[in-house]
Amino acid sequence: MTCKPRSAGWSLAFGLFVAAAGVVLLLDQQGVLDAGKVFQYFWPTMCITFGTIYLFQGGGRRVWGGVLLVIGILLTLDYSGAAHIPIWPLFIIAIGGLMMWQAIAPHTNPLTGKVATWRERISRWGGGSSTDSDFNQVAILGGFKRRFTGKNFRGGNILTICGGFDIDLRQASIEGDAAVIDATSVMGGGEIKVPSSWIVSIEGMGIMGAYVDETNQIPPTDSSPRQHLVVKGIAFMGGVVVKN
Repeated sequence: MTCKPRSAGWSLAFGLFVAAAGVVLLLDQQGVLDAGKVFQYFWPTMCITFGTIYLFQGGGRRVWGGVLLVIGILLTLDYSGAAHIPIWPLFIIAIGGLMMWQAIAPHTNPLTGKVATWRERISRWGGGSSTDSDFNQVAILGGFKRRFTGKNFRGGNILTICGGFDIDLRQASIEGDAAVIDATSVMGGGEIKVPSSWIVSIEGMGIMGAYVDETNQIPPTDSSPRQHLVVKGIAFMGGVVVKN
């Protein structure tokens, strides 16, 4: 069974944050630094980190990366006292503008090279079906719902912070033998629906949270290879459920 390699995903970045937090707490107990002053930069650092990750990815994710990076820098300047900037009003304006742009801007299908019609754009924005081969979704204080119907699904990355998601793969087919979904959830969670004929492997780590396999896998009726979905990541005070 072969599985195409994918990027380390959100779990690596979040794992680095957890390890760094442990180092800060250790140094605080040793009297080397004040953990309270360090942790006030948690959100700016997270925005800068994930913004930088997005900038190195293709497509419209670079726009979101730039927004997160700018927000992180502005928050850092505000918290350090170097500049007093109305962060949250600007943040709300930026998010609203990006949402409107994503809803009305023309998008090119990476598989066909064709520009999506208005009906397809509205369907995608409203949580309609998609034939994309993979995905990369973030939900912060919100959520998203995606349904895939293509025959070349390869996997994806999910990051939720105080948010949720619903991924429907019941009409999809995996390209090759296996696909990997990196689903990292921080104080949130969601569901991944798969066909009953798929083999599901849970490799996620639950930290005050859990990954749950609720699938009813049908025993093979012949010797032909079965499609395999691997779900990994970190569930911190959250949960990820895979079901049929």
